[in-house]
Amino acid sequence: MSGVIDILIVMGTALLSIRLYVSGLHRRYRAFFLFLVFSTLQNLAVAIAGAGSGAYQKIWVLTEPFEWLLYVCVVLELYALVLHDYRGLYTAGRWLLMVAIVLALLASAVSLLVPSHYTRQGHLMTYYYMAERAIYFSLAVFLLTIFALLMRYPIALSRNSITHSMVFSVYFFSNAVIFLLVSTRGFEAIRIAGYATQAVNLAALGTWLAILNPAGEKRRQVLRPVWMPGREAELVSQLNHLNVALLRATRS
Repeated sequence: MSGVIDILIVMGTALLSIRLYVSGLHRRYRAFFLFLVFSTLQNLAVAIAGAGSGAYQKIWVLTEPFEWLLYVCVVLELYALVLHDYRGLYTAGRWLLMVAIVLALLASAVSLLVPSHYTRQGHLMTYYYMAERAIYFSLAVFLLTIFALLMRYPIALSRNSITHSMVFSVYFFSNAVIFLLVSTRGFEAIRIAGYATQAVNLAALGTWLAILNPAGEKRRQVLRPVWMPGREAELVSQLNHLNVALLRATRS
């Protein structure tokens, strides 16, 4: 059953890559397109190797750091799309993301000093699960700041950008919880975590395949609820002043 799901994930990432390329959306979502191509090749390699094999673990260990880097690039790309007209906010946010990831990695490293009864998985895998968890949590929290901006300020975005941000937020948070389970429970949770990760991947791919299309780029939406009508001009002014202040600070 697990092998069948792995094949479905490979097919899903390959199909989504082809759709982005054919539709021309790969030019707008360059980091996401590279992530999909990499993910297709990575999932294909581990599917051929077979779960539980020595080759499977070696491929995962060697390729996972590249996936982390692509995750960061994808989130920065989303942040740039949301704040395209606010370079000050984008620049400050980019540095905050890097700091958040470093702090999360340090916090996770400190947590390794706490004695645990679930360390039978080996030191290398323990470190990888720790890093994976830290990166997922950092990116999920960072994406939530994007939604906080969108819920407060009347920023108009394409439906694709909004959906893309939502899917990745759920994706990162779900995987962070899964790797938290693995890093604390060890081998006892690996099988369950594997199925849970596959389910998250399939759900994300299904959503992207259903919604991410050229028509979604033309449809503009504002997420901010209309609970204070008539304040749009004031909020836009606040956002512009904040952007200018941060732009000056980052250039000084």
